[in-house]
Amino acid sequence: MEYKDIISRIKSVRDYKEDTVSPEVLEQLKDYFEKGKRLLNDIQIEVILKNKDEVYDNLKNIAGYNDLMIEAPHYLIFLSEDKEHYIENIGYTVQNVMLKAFESGVGSCWITIKDGDAIKEKLDIKTDKKLSALIALGYDDNKNKVLYENISEYNPSHAEVEIVEDNVSERMRVRDLVYLNKWGEDVNPDELARLGLLEAFFYARLAPSTKNRQPWRFIYDNGTVVLTLRKDENVNEYEQKVDTGIVMLYFKFIVDSTLFNLEWKFGKPEKDYEIPSDYEIVAYCIS
Repeated sequence: MEYKDIISRIKSVRDYKEDTVSPEVLEQLKDYFEKGKRLLNDIQIEVILKNKDEVYDNLKNIAGYNDLMIEAPHYLIFLSEDKEHYIENIGYTVQNVMLKAFESGVGSCWITIKDGDAIKEKLDIKTDKKLSALIALGYDDNKNKVLYENISEYNPSHAEVEIVEDNVSERMRVRDLVYLNKWGEDVNPDELARLGLLEAFFYARLAPSTKNRQPWRFIYDNGTVVLTLRKDENVNEYEQKVDTGIVMLYFKFIVDSTLFNLEWKFGKPEKDYEIPSDYEIVAYCIS
């Protein structure tokens, strides 16, 4: 998969054509999910594919942002073992499937879930696993503006990159996203380019987040990349952890494609990075 191209062009699709996706493409997505990479391999996840007539009417008023259910020809329902960091693992795994769907010409969108047990009951899903993600799937009717524009024309070695706009917010510059050695210390993007990490940070900044709040900040410290997350009162723990998994996916895939195989570790290094109280260290890796 050409991750840079796909990450730069993918958008969240909320309006779908009535056309169904071919069984062959759906089978390819299922196969990709089963063989795809996980953030944590010891957590079992399964996916169920259902069509509009099985889901949409049943989930009106109990799923979707402000209970506005998204109407789509297909839905992917992800079920996970309830283990530590299973939500981050879901964010990582599901977004990976959504990237693959986009590569296949199929649009998708995260659907807000408040009560997974209620959804399982409505859809007659009998399992001990937690309903961890609900994804709309189908062909974009092109009503939405492209989420990220002109990214392919960006030269990652250029220190003064323009902020990229989406249809809701502005994307931060790399120099606003990454600190050097400790919190608040400016980093020179040219130095990140020399280290081979500028592209990874650039594409990580394009990761979708709840309410487009871009809650992540990184610290680069002598080969260690520290990931921090802003604690926001207007998003819940599930949303924060899904956002964490997604940005970990984007960063890892770009590093893997340009340098080496990277592995994230949850927790924090022993060093005190002087993180402010409204942020927390959630993971780190050795670059």
